[in-house]
Amino acid sequence: MKMLAIILLGLSVSLSAGAAVWMWTDDGGEVHYSDYPEVEGAVLVDIESHPTDRAAIAEQRRKTVALERERQKGEQLRLDVDREERADKKDDRALAKANCEQAKAAYETYYNAPRLYKPTADGGREYLSSEETDALRAKAKASVDEWCN
Repeated sequence: MKMLAIILLGLSVSLSAGAAVWMWTDDGGEVHYSDYPEVEGAVLVDIESHPTDRAAIAEQRRKTVALERERQKGEQLRLDVDREERADKKDDRALAKANCEQAKAAYETYYNAPRLYKPTADGGREYLSSEETDALRAKAKASVDEWCN
């Protein structure tokens, strides 16, 4: 007998879960919902319910997780590329700084030297003319401008 009472109680609870839903709009234009009609003119709302498709939910979850993993991989790849680009820029800046220092040293040497020369094959010196010296100094100045600005 107790078992029959429990079954009837369970059925009554499940029947109340599928109760009707009523909808109406008040004078202010606000929509209301209730399990019983509170005003005249309330409309019974037809609510469809379907059993849960657990396999479809599991498949959708699997796809969502796979997409999130792919998104994370893409984000990590983007971060890696950014890190490499920053390292390359840092290397470029270090190279530019070193080249700037070299260009400045060469320019100072060419500017401060009383006479410039180029070495010959036999170990001697061939002194440059004033036009050649001016051209070499201009080239050194252009190198400073290129690397230091």
